[in-house]
Amino acid sequence: MRSPLFPLLISLSCLSEWAQRLGVEAVFLYSTLGASVTVPCDGLREYDNSYISWVFKHRSETTVELSRGGMITDTDPDRAGRLRLGSNSSLHIDRLRTRDTGVYTCHQYVNGKHYTSGLPVTLFLLSISVSSSSSACLRAGDRLTLKCGLDCGGGAGSCSETPQGLTLSWRDESGVPLKDERDRYSIAELRGVHSQLSVTLGQSDHNKSWTCVLTERGEMKTSESYTTTLSDELFSTVGRLLLLSCVAPVSLGPGETLRWTYRQSRTSQAVVLYSLRSLTETPLKGTVPHSGRAVMSANSSLLIHNVQTGDAGLYCCQRDKDTGPKKTHRTFALNTLSVVFPVSSNLSEEAQKGSAVTLTCSLTCGFDCEENTELIWRDSTGNSLQGGTSERNKSTISSQLVLQPQSSERIRCSVEREGLERVSQDWTIKIEAGPGSAGSAVELAVRLTVFFITLIAPLVAGAVVYTKRRSSTQTETVPHGLEMTSHG
Repeated sequence: MRSPLFPLLISLSCLSEWAQRLGVEAVFLYSTLGASVTVPCDGLREYDNSYISWVFKHRSETTVELSRGGMITDTDPDRAGRLRLGSNSSLHIDRLRTRDTGVYTCHQYVNGKHYTSGLPVTLFLLSISVSSSSSACLRAGDRLTLKCGLDCGGGAGSCSETPQGLTLSWRDESGVPLKDERDRYSIAELRGVHSQLSVTLGQSDHNKSWTCVLTERGEMKTSESYTTTLSDELFSTVGRLLLLSCVAPVSLGPGETLRWTYRQSRTSQAVVLYSLRSLTETPLKGTVPHSGRAVMSANSSLLIHNVQTGDAGLYCCQRDKDTGPKKTHRTFALNTLSVVFPVSSNLSEEAQKGSAVTLTCSLTCGFDCEENTELIWRDSTGNSLQGGTSERNKSTISSQLVLQPQSSERIRCSVEREGLERVSQDWTIKIEAGPGSAGSAVELAVRLTVFFITLIAPLVAGAVVYTKRRSSTQTETVPHGLEMTSHG
């Protein structure tokens, strides 16, 4: 039994040949992922007892009916929920996806029989993809590669056949075309309507948009933009409570997921700490090294309890969409500072007077450590102290301080860059005088004096109180008006 759509397939084929023979120009629409578009149904007259039917064909898939007689008939619930019929029998498509690319044709039926068809309308979508070698979490100095092209269901540049006269160009936020610049921009035209932009990012590129513009014979048809979000640098001492904010309030649409990811310093693999989809928090198990210490709050912020040295790295809050590239809301490069005492991790340590004390201060960087970052030792008055050995590599900076303190002292290790302190850790060393020293004798005498005063004072006070009470009692027992006489 023949499908009821079989006549429509023949009509599409015949209509395409008829348009070519008559030299009728085909209709092309251009839009972007996530946008809305209106597909026209032009050139048809209204007749009594007539209705319009819309059909659609995506690449090599079977033709499907979208509407009939003013009603949406598509059996795909996802697509049907994004379709609307407008005036003049036009078809509106919301929240465009790559699967919406293809050929749309309206057909007119009179008295229940196919009468005529409108010209097929081919929909192309312009999209930007980020090269797999480029990290979604970026910092100044990174090389970012963006690919822009017409998407027919397989990503940017997947359309094998495209209309003539189409060109792509890259522009900055002010609309000025970008050109090849040594060590800054590099633009390459790829196969078909497909262009690639590579750019070395600077700090001024934070929240900057890069726009790919599609033109047809000099007329702009559509454009798509990608915004670069560079990392904010954070410094924290070990043991602190740290809050990383993302977006508030979180408003996720259909098919969107908010994720916190973490990438440890000097590694390329990111792990997912938490994900949030359709306002339902979904914690992931056993992430290392944050197990049991990282929590995502209701407003999508990430809370890290008891920060550890290994927490240094890159934290990204991203929104994944099934339409278009990922959107990075916030990125943090966390650097952690720790001061290590050779015996214990308490902030207050005891040492013998004059004995050598070694402190080690270490900075673990979320990215490569900046060359102008230094570890500085200072005393309680702010004076700089000469350290011991120092070591530096791409991911860590460490410095040792050797002291022979004569009295209790507070020491500070601070991270400084270009003369500004970014974070610091204080350490108190208490001096316990050695036995047999003059200081020890004086301290012993003072302690004994205090002990005896503490012991005797209550006895003396008790005796005084007893004497006063006895004297008072004897006075109260003497009758008024009588004279006391002493007899020998």
